[in-house]
Amino acid sequence: MIVLTMFGNKFDVNGKLVVVAGGSRGLGKALALELASKGANLLILARTEATLQVTQLEVEAACVSSKQIVDTRAVDLTKSDEITRALRHYHPPDILVCTAGGTPTQVGFLADIPPEDLTSCMESNYYTTIFAVQCCLRLWLVAPQTPSPRHIILTSSAAAFLGLPGYIAYTPTKVAIRALADTLRQELLLYGKDAFRVHCCFPGTFLSESFSQSQEHKPGLTKVLEGTNIPQEDLEQKIPGAREVARKIVWGLEKGKTYIAVDFQTELLLNNMRGPSPRFWAVCDFFLGLLASFVWWIVRIDFDRKTTRYGAARNGRDSRV
Repeated sequence: MIVLTMFGNKFDVNGKLVVVAGGSRGLGKALALELASKGANLLILARTEATLQVTQLEVEAACVSSKQIVDTRAVDLTKSDEITRALRHYHPPDILVCTAGGTPTQVGFLADIPPEDLTSCMESNYYTTIFAVQCCLRLWLVAPQTPSPRHIILTSSAAAFLGLPGYIAYTPTKVAIRALADTLRQELLLYGKDAFRVHCCFPGTFLSESFSQSQEHKPGLTKVLEGTNIPQEDLEQKIPGAREVARKIVWGLEKGKTYIAVDFQTELLLNNMRGPSPRFWAVCDFFLGLLASFVWWIVRIDFDRKTTRYGAARNGRDSRV
């Protein structure tokens, strides 16, 4: 609260129209709930009508005013024309939040994954995001400029900074979203310095339906490296829920962060690989990057050793072992 008191809330959603692309479950739903509790009007886009109806009731219950509006549209987010048709029923949104994706079943080693899983993972994580951004941007560019900037929030992952065996389909899609955020941030300066704000969040592992599904398909090595090779009750104690992650993301947005890491481990990884991406506290970020260079050098050696041992023990057995 001290930071917000000193510098103001850079992400006031009260009375604003927020589109959540992929908001019927998981992190998208958690963000919709969090934003509703702060006075936002919500339009939630997702594929499944039945799931959307349940989510709409929950989000309406989280609203703080009877004047707030919560609506949903069943949309295939991999199809740009469907997104465009859905958005044309409303005024141009003030904020776009892209959360569609995940990797519930497209996990495994490259030699074992069906090619169609590689395609579907890119579609569900990257194309859903860039299509939603493009559709909103085209609406914004023909609409009057608003007094405050319009915001675009993209969802990458800690996986964008750390490639683990087993996430060969998923990790490149999240790296692509990070690159999209960097490129889009600069490209949107074409339309004025204060017209748009681009943000990218990097959640680590969190409890969700997608996580539970992926646990059933992950190779044992992946679980060992990410620390999820423990009983379910221990996972529930160790790993945060989607709502906790959503609160941290919104907190970062309110502080005005461009890149938002939701835990210290991801903060280290982010600053180790920040490159030309915008910084928040430059000096602090610099020293975190130095620390990460040392820490992750040691961790990488450990991960390489575990991977080599796993491969030797596996010796041609199925990758799901």
